[in-house]
Amino acid sequence: MSSREFLEYVKNDLKGIKADLKGFLEVYYPMIMASWHPKNETDFILGWIIGSKEQEYSNEYYKKYNQRLHHELLYEIHQQITEHKEHLLKEITNHLDNPDKSSKD
Repeated sequence: MSSREFLEYVKNDLKGIKADLKGFLEVYYPMIMASWHPKNETDFILGWIIGSKEQEYSNEYYKKYNQRLHHELLYEIHQQITEHKEHLLKEITNHLDNPDKSSKD
């Protein structure tokens, strides 16, 4: 698998980021919130989900190639994730404003 193929894997995986976010918001975040008490929940959640995806891709690349991501590919992966930022912010805000409604989606 080349760097281009890996980037395509990232793009396809990011199509399912809403499911990752939903699981995080409904299950994991309430546990974190109870002990960490973040001051800005939206920024905290956005940072957590973006950082988690970047780490996931870094680990996956290492498993496949036995090497760390090179800077150019890491930058391209970050750009792909950033393209989803507005959608993620909307989903996070909807969940924080209406947690009961968003859990039914």
